[in-house]
Order: sequence, then structure tokens, then C-alpha cells
Amino acid sequence: MNFDDPEARLEHLAGLEKLSQTLGDRDGGELFQRDLEEAKVLAQEDPRFATLAEGLAAPSLGERMAAVNRFFDSIAPTELATLQLPNHLAQLRQIYLSSR
Repeated sequence: MNFDDPEARLEHLAGLEKLSQTLGDRDGGELFQRDLEEAKVLAQEDPRFATLAEGLAAPSLGERMAAVNRFFDSIAPTELATLQLPNHLAQLRQIYLSSR
């Protein structure tokens, strides 16, 4: 593939799938299990975490990853940076913030 050719590069990029789409049909298994437990506890005090918990309980890995992104996207950056989170959710936040 010639990436110097803009048309060839665009064609190549158009053929790629988003990571969340390729993981959409993959079983989530035990991934995000501790994050789910933490979200359930936090949802008792803050209803925003209920939607995160629902998303982390989804059957596919792609759905779980999308739920994490939607949740963090819904919080203002300044609040997100200072929000007190338990260990696993704090790690997800750090990954989320570093990818932005």
C-alpha cells in the first residue's frame, strides 16, 4: 500500500473498523467485573453511576467499553478530574483521560 497516495490512504482508512465495532460481538466475560461492583456501590449515592453499572453488565466487551466512554463523556472535565473514585474506576478514568 502506498500511503503517500491520499486516495489509497483514504480507501484504506475507510475499510478499517472501529475497535468498539470489532469487539461488539465478543463476550465480555469477567472483564470490568470489579469496575461493575464499584459502580453499583456508587450508584446507591449518585444515580449517574446506575447507567454505568448497567453498561458494565452488558454481555459484549464492545458494549462495556462504549458504556465507559459514554459515562465519562457525560461528566464535565473539571469535575471528572476531581471526582473521588475507587481504585478500578479511577484506573478507567485515567485511561479515558489519557486517550483524549
